[in-house]
Amino acid sequence: MARLVAGDQEAVRTLYSRFGPPVYALGLRMLGSSESAEELTQDVFVAAWRKGNAFDASRGRLSTWLMAIAHNVAVDRLRHEHGPSRPPLVFVGESPEAAPVLEEERLVGRETARRALLDVSPDERRLLVRAYLQGWTAREIARADGIPLGTVKTRLRTALIKMRAAQAVHARTVARAGGETE
Repeated sequence: MARLVAGDQEAVRTLYSRFGPPVYALGLRMLGSSESAEELTQDVFVAAWRKGNAFDASRGRLSTWLMAIAHNVAVDRLRHEHGPSRPPLVFVGESPEAAPVLEEERLVGRETARRALLDVSPDERRLLVRAYLQGWTAREIARADGIPLGTVKTRLRTALIKMRAAQAVHARTVARAGGETE
């Protein structure tokens, strides 16, 4: 990140080639058009360059930080374009697959997320899908479910903590087994 903030073009290229496709796929899934997804991808990397000093590796992975920026920018765009109402859904099946170069990494990430989602309750799973895959805000979820906003935020946080704990247990299990997955 220090190289990115310093303007090192090779660092920018490396970061973009590694994380550009998943950011683009998220943008396409949430915004519904390739033009919007391309613009989002560019804006995410500009934001990463500007806010690079804010990244703290002890708080999480770089990919998580970039995807959070992408999610937040996409939600902001949807709110701006569609006002306070809920944006139209774009189904996952309608979005193109990520670049083949990252296929194995994408599949491992998908399997890890699937396993982690199995460790939360169906209600928590539904909440996470709405917030992180469908782009709903906590306020929209609270309104739709008729529950307090603070309750939604607490449940989201609790579900994320459970998922992270499950991922950590799985990673330790895989490491003990010599790196083989099930």
